[in-house]
Amino acid sequence: MAVGCVVLRKLDSIPFAAECKRLYVQPTARGHGTADKLMDALEDFALSKGLHWIYLDSYDDLKAAISLYRKRGYLSCKRYNDNPQATVFLRKNLGSRR
Repeated sequence: MAVGCVVLRKLDSIPFAAECKRLYVQPTARGHGTADKLMDALEDFALSKGLHWIYLDSYDDLKAAISLYRKRGYLSCKRYNDNPQATVFLRKNLGSRR
């Protein structure tokens, strides 16, 4: 049974970059490191495809998600898309994982 998901979408507008989309863990599966494992897999996959950057957007109310991303090394960046709901923009240089 699937308990979570995450999607990686290539960003054509930024060289060697992709966007993390739809990180989600079912409430009953939270607190067991599943989100970190999903992000590990996403970042490893991105590296295997020659990507250097992962971007993501979120909104202020998702404090647990933003905390997870910051703990993983994602830093604030300027807006990179036109998502009207997004209020937080982050990116990570995957070179820090090597």
